[in-house]
Amino acid sequence: MDRRRFLLSAAAFALPIPANNSLAFKVLRNGAPIGEHHLNFTQTGDDLAVDINIGLVVTIASIPVFRYSLKAVEKWSGGVFQSLHSMINDNGTNLEVQAAKSADGYTVTGINHTDPDKSYPTYTAPPNTMPLTYWNKNMLNGTILNIQTAHSYPAIVNSPGWNKLPTAEGGFIVAQRFDVTGKLHLSVWYDQNETWSGLEFHVNGDESYQKITS
Repeated sequence: MDRRRFLLSAAAFALPIPANNSLAFKVLRNGAPIGEHHLNFTQTGDDLAVDINIGLVVTIASIPVFRYSLKAVEKWSGGVFQSLHSMINDNGTNLEVQAAKSADGYTVTGINHTDPDKSYPTYTAPPNTMPLTYWNKNMLNGTILNIQTAHSYPAIVNSPGWNKLPTAEGGFIVAQRFDVTGKLHLSVWYDQNETWSGLEFHVNGDESYQKITS
């Protein structure tokens, strides 16, 4: 193996890929479960593909009043973010985001298939852009790409310290909290191995993620 291939391999392995190549979370709204968020990691040499699936249903008196689904594929090579393609159904609004590495950074397009006039024009995001998919803590060090809106924002981050987080099975994880502010308002947690361990945000209710550990 030549030096260049060795360095690429080392960079790829530096990504915080879970030991079992998957992450799963139970999603709660105001304390009640509304769905799950799953990530599956596939490595082929220096390449990494992350498949993301989210399915949420909010009910009132057992009647569904809100549905949300997301399917996305995120690709990396040599430890460098290469592309993302996401498809979202936000309670009947069909959205799509495409991002691909270019000479100047990343070419990003946001498409609103339900109302094309609300599509986000194609633009070039800076070279330090990473998708808002949470599993890679390094996203907090650069520009964050929203995989639903196609907007990108500089990360404004503060860490108030370490917490015990409840898991879906009733246990707990010790993880460091990071509060993201500015255009985004959320809290995300990573354990001592830099593995994504929890998430909280507020969108018409308090939503939180509890890691499924079994």
